[in-house]
Amino acid sequence: MQKETSKISEYKKLLEDFDIRPNKKLGQNFIFDENIFKKIALTIDPKNCDLVIEIGPGLGGLTKSLLKLGARKVLLIEKDKKFIPILRKLQLTYPNQIEIINADVMNYSFASLTEKKIRIISNLPYNIGTKILTKLLLYQYTDPKFDKMTLMFQKEVANRIIAKKKSKTYGRLSIISQYMYECAVSFDLKAKCFYPAPKVDSSVVTFNYLNSSLKPNIEVVQEITRLAFGQRRKKIKSSLKNIISEENLIKKYKLNPDLRPEDLSVEDYIKLSYLYEKG
Repeated sequence: MQKETSKISEYKKLLEDFDIRPNKKLGQNFIFDENIFKKIALTIDPKNCDLVIEIGPGLGGLTKSLLKLGARKVLLIEKDKKFIPILRKLQLTYPNQIEIINADVMNYSFASLTEKKIRIISNLPYNIGTKILTKLLLYQYTDPKFDKMTLMFQKEVANRIIAKKKSKTYGRLSIISQYMYECAVSFDLKAKCFYPAPKVDSSVVTFNYLNSSLKPNIEVVQEITRLAFGQRRKKIKSSLKNIISEENLIKKYKLNPDLRPEDLSVEDYIKLSYLYEKG
């Protein structure tokens, strides 16, 4: 307990030494517990890949756990320039294993990466977490390098990601996420685990790539789910009528036109998108 308290003090001292105050606008909430860092890092098995990308490493606590667990190389993408000196200091300890990029991940091009087996890890800011996830999913469709991802979201968003059909939380985010990955909540974290404590609890979600042969264009999946869930209470014969006739829903897609969007499984949406794309 004393060792844990001393580590917490160490991270808080770093904030003081570098005159850093958590930026609410950037959704900054810090974890100081090394046991939590280790638990998160273990979910992606960092030693068995070519590269781990950590989005928003902040003070570098999770980065250290990844390296201690055998990560060969870690690419740190940090938007807030205030953390760069702290990360540079850590880089001196692991000179050949850490690369630091001071950039917004939303503007970063993953196409420049040459490694074949890449894993992503991040405590995502609540205010932009789903946008970052969507960017990662869109890239994965074009160049499937991310075989595992571990991302932290507020609990409500995590529940939407892993939701199954017929549930209230099932929707576009569930389908887009599960379209390429097996998604599961690894564990939850109470708000008190963070500094400053947010108003909601968080969940650590793991994404394991599904190497399926049936992969319709992700933009088609996005469009069909947008139309379907844009009118959630309507039957699919109404919400999809501008692109698919009721007759085709029955004959071509073998779907009951009186179903509502939440009645269709992820597999149904994949098949629907695939057949629609084929024309």
